Amino acid sequence: MSRLGIGMIGGGAISNAHLAAVAASDKAELVCVADLNASTAEEKAEKFGAKSFATDYRELLAREDVDAVIIGIPAGLHAEAALAAFQTGKHVLVEKPMARTLAECDAMIGAAEQAGKVLQVAMVRRFDADWGKVRELVQAGKVGRPCLWRRMAQGSAPQPPHGAWYSDASLSDGPLAESGAHDFDFVRYTFGDVRAVTATNWQMGRVGSVLDTGIVTLDFESGDRMLCVWSWGLPPKCGGGTLSGMDVLGPDGALQQSRHRDDGRYECVVNGPDGAQEVFDFDNPRAGDYWFSGQFDNFVESVHGRQTPRATGLDGRKAQEIALAAFESSRTGRRVELPL
Repeated sequence: MSRLGIGMIGGGAISNAHLAAVAASDKAELVCVADLNASTAEEKAEKFGAKSFATDYRELLAREDVDAVIIGIPAGLHAEAALAAFQTGKHVLVEKPMARTLAECDAMIGAAEQAGKVLQVAMVRRFDADWGKVRELVQAGKVGRPCLWRRMAQGSAPQPPHGAWYSDASLSDGPLAESGAHDFDFVRYTFGDVRAVTATNWQMGRVGSVLDTGIVTLDFESGDRMLCVWSWGLPPKCGGGTLSGMDVLGPDGALQQSRHRDDGRYECVVNGPDGAQEVFDFDNPRAGDYWFSGQFDNFVESVHGRQTPRATGLDGRKAQEIALAAFESSRTGRRVELPL
């Protein structure tokens, strides 16, 4: 079987992870890298062994030896690139957030169905052994149900080599959409659909124009809940606050953030009644089958019809719907029911 021909649209920082996964695969080959900056496109093509590079992704899409594309450009441009890819008969793996509006998400889903091509959203946390262990323990009832998943992360606005566009409100919706997409998607993956969203979102930092700090609570149809706090409001190179990470609280106990042991393995600890503890150890290679390589392999296998995408276009749409509901709740000061 011939290897799948891959085109990379966008040569920014995220392309390094995707291109490394392509290079490591024996099921695909990198054909072309497209970026508006010719030197960036050429550099990435040379580094990862592409046959060619381009400054216009339409040139990439016109190539008959490109079977599928990975889209890693600002979210507001995802739909345009994806629709063009489907029109030329390509399969699509698109970075998160899938798009900035639900109309764009729907257009992408519809175009993929009409073309008979795979649309996969790069929700790479679904391939993370660390978060996967937490999900496994929660679903096994180790802390009881319903439960509360808490996620807190903070830092400064993305710095080079990540693009300054992340802090530009004309191109980005800030951390709740750009980074929170992973969190909103993963808790949906764990608990099912969200019933309601309550949020506040504001600009705390002095970099850029996005609303850089948000607090969101999600109520799930299952009765479970999530508290999510994301901020890019700290000054550059400032150390984080007192809490970063996640835990899960339930009527039967508390599941702590996993930790890396001296022997190289990881462990999750569940604190139960009367001081009882359960320790669950596991391997967590932060590469290979668990992250971008696992995601890319899932994409290739889905193209060949042997698997289905772990994160579909519908999953990407629902994650963005949560983010949009959070923005609406922040604007109105009210709880927002889903679907929008």
